[in-house]
Amino acid sequence: MTKLPDSQGNRCRFGKILLIAALLGLSFSAAAKPDEVPAESVQGCRLIGPIEGSSGYGKNNGWQRLARQAAVKRAGRLGASHVVWERFNPTGAFNGSVTGKAYNCGS
Repeated sequence: MTKLPDSQGNRCRFGKILLIAALLGLSFSAAAKPDEVPAESVQGCRLIGPIEGSSGYGKNNGWQRLARQAAVKRAGRLGASHVVWERFNPTGAFNGSVTGKAYNCGS
């Protein structure tokens, strides 16, 4: 008579595999927060490219902070170590966007 695999044991192993995969995925997706610096600070660094961030829509008091956070997050995902701001563009009194450039100044 053939013994069927222990479903409890398989479930436990499957759960451990999922946990390990999730932990590995989190460590790979976590990006460091780039430093916000003046243009003089990135001489000799590699330009990654332009970045943009928006505050979204609504009555956002302090839209600049929200737009900068969105752009810095995007720059971090691109592997940037530094961000240089170019323009802050208000859209009315409570919303806006920012543009800048992302750089990698690491080795």
